[in-house]
Amino acid sequence: MATLRFSKVVAGLPGTLTPDTLYLVRAGAGFDLYVSDATGSIAYPVNAPTAVAAPQITYPKRSATPKIVGDVAGTALTTLALTASRQYFIPFVVPRDVNLTELRISVTTAATGTASIGIYGNVVVSGDDAPGDLLASVTNLNTGSTGDKTGSLSYTLQAGVLYWASLISSAAATVRALAVASQQTALGRTANNTTVISYLFVAGSGSTLPTTAPKALSVASGAVTPAIYLLE
Repeated sequence: MATLRFSKVVAGLPGTLTPDTLYLVRAGAGFDLYVSDATGSIAYPVNAPTAVAAPQITYPKRSATPKIVGDVAGTALTTLALTASRQYFIPFVVPRDVNLTELRISVTTAATGTASIGIYGNVVVSGDDAPGDLLASVTNLNTGSTGDKTGSLSYTLQAGVLYWASLISSAAATVRALAVASQQTALGRTANNTTVISYLFVAGSGSTLPTTAPKALSVASGAVTPAIYLLE
């Protein structure tokens, strides 16, 4: 008789199933239960008439290399002179649960001041996705010298959930950034145009991240986007 294994509560069925395993999959405030067959090719939902095939998704593995929010190519990094006290918002989704331990920007030209980086949740405003409440942040990153500026935190990003990375600096420091050719099109493109919408922004105050994102946001099209690094 095969040994039956139990998996902890997960956000979704993994791309590769373990044979003879019970999967507890989050569903609303509770969870659904699936049982994989002896080959690991199918997971059967409890009391369901048909089998559910394992999703054909390749999940990235843990890496010491930080991931850049909004990066699709990774080969066209450039720099951006930040606008002082402008708050930048960039949407992103992770394909697996990510236990964040640090957020980072990289200063290439110093300017006396400080910066803050945060992660906002998503809300729907007039039918459009928009940043909502501040979930986690790092503050007081020194932009008065060049190099990596990293702050520690502890927050778990859930697979498949839309988040917004945000950056605000009290000074117009120049930071590592994503060229337009490397950006995802998560925000779409301008009407009847091939120009990508790079990020949303709003005038802020110093280097303070508000606990709830402002609703009156402007759109930056075809612009260089500040590189915000996620580290596990």
